[in-house]
Amino acid sequence: GAGQFVPLPRSLRDAIPRPTRKISQKGSSSSSSIAEDTITNSSSSAAHALTHATIASESILSSLSKIASGGSAASSEMRQLESHRQRLDEEAIDIDHALRIREGCQRGGDSLMGRRYGDAARAVADVTAILKECSNNAVQLAGEEALEAHSKTKEVTKRAIGERYETAVANGDVVQLSELTPLLQMLDMAELGVRLYLQYSQTVLTKEMSLDVEDVPVDMAHVERAEGMSRAAMRRRAEEEQQLRRNMSVPMKLARIYNAAVTHLRHHLPMVAYALGEADGDAALVQLVHVEAEKRAVDIMRDYMSEKQLNLTVKRADGVGKKIEDRYIGGGFSARDDEINIANVLGFAGDA
Repeated sequence: GAGQFVPLPRSLRDAIPRPTRKISQKGSSSSSSIAEDTITNSSSSAAHALTHATIASESILSSLSKIASGGSAASSEMRQLESHRQRLDEEAIDIDHALRIREGCQRGGDSLMGRRYGDAARAVADVTAILKECSNNAVQLAGEEALEAHSKTKEVTKRAIGERYETAVANGDVVQLSELTPLLQMLDMAELGVRLYLQYSQTVLTKEMSLDVEDVPVDMAHVERAEGMSRAAMRRRAEEEQQLRRNMSVPMKLARIYNAAVTHLRHHLPMVAYALGEADGDAALVQLVHVEAEKRAVDIMRDYMSEKQLNLTVKRADGVGKKIEDRYIGGGFSARDDEINIANVLGFAGDA
């Protein structure tokens, strides 16, 4: 520790003779002899102290050099061991990736043979994710046969799921759409899924927002059955709903469009955002619903304005407003005040 005395090696201590003071055998000396002995002993002591310090410094330097040399060698060995450990870790990771690639290819092929397209799509997605992060060495360890099997499984699975998805859209099969839509992103088919899902949504919105009522008898095959209701009661209810749709007012029509838009988004937007969000499917669905609702709302308002001739009413109201401004704001009363029939003006405004 700091402050402790470090002794010299025994060999160094024995190599340096201790200074001794010379004493006259006769037991007496003159004052001049004593002075000379004193000076000689002082010089010898200083020389011996310097020699001791020099040797101690060289010994310490030699020890430090040996420690530094040994530490450098140990550090070099540690670095070599660390490099070796890293290489072993990399090789272990490559082997793990290669095994997982082979296992995923095998799982995908078996699922495809059993027509389990969901399992096949998940297996393809797993292998694709591994291939994106693994090294070339892992790919070589997996083998060309596994990679060819993966490519073939992916191609067949994409074709099979795409055909079934198009059929589900054409038939309006919500159950099949719910099962197949999450698989599209796994197979890099999100853009196709967005296009087909928007096609399905447009068909549904057109039906739900339709305000046209056909003047035909109620078809009981398309009437939703209710528990505890007889067939006659169900028919009467369907006829009442048909008559209500035929006599809907403008606010009721707008409410029907709004409710249809909100209901569709509430049912379909969460799944689209989860399964097709990376391809902006959620934004596209919201935009489609907005356009469909806006188009029909504008048509309803335009028909109402045409039916009530609101354009003529607005023109007449503008004329009345201008006459009132000219009389009371423009220049005050004039000599022709008596000639202005205010009752006619007010009556004209009242008709408007």
